[in-house]
Amino acid sequence: MTTLESADRSLVNQVQAAPSTTDADREAMQLTVRSGTSMPTATPTSHPTLSVDTSERLRHVVRFMDSVVLKRGKPVGVFGCELWHKLGGAPPVDFKECLPLGTDTASPYLAEYEGTEAGKVIHYLGRWVSTRGEYGPWSPVVSATLTG
Repeated sequence: MTTLESADRSLVNQVQAAPSTTDADREAMQLTVRSGTSMPTATPTSHPTLSVDTSERLRHVVRFMDSVVLKRGKPVGVFGCELWHKLGGAPPVDFKECLPLGTDTASPYLAEYEGTEAGKVIHYLGRWVSTRGEYGPWSPVVSATLTG
């Protein structure tokens, strides 16, 4: 950005923020006229669909996509996918049996494990987190064996 662009943006921001600037003034200066209403972000209603790539030693590449549109990417208003996991044993009945793994804003998530976990089955759960911190429903459990 040039110095002139920076100065222009600074001036426009001052004009936009000034209480005395009317919408008519903004239109006359060809500036954006804000509607004054914002659309609230809805709580996510879909869940992520998870898949696990086990081709790397002591790593799982966890991919997620929306269960409704079935394509990569997050639903509108979603910040990221919160992932939880359970090492070994039977698949979890609910998330309380799991530990948080992380929240990722873009698929895939790389989960790395210690050599002592090699050969164990790892169970994954995920849910969308909105930009307002609201949670969507849990995904079905996806399980994968960790290669050693």
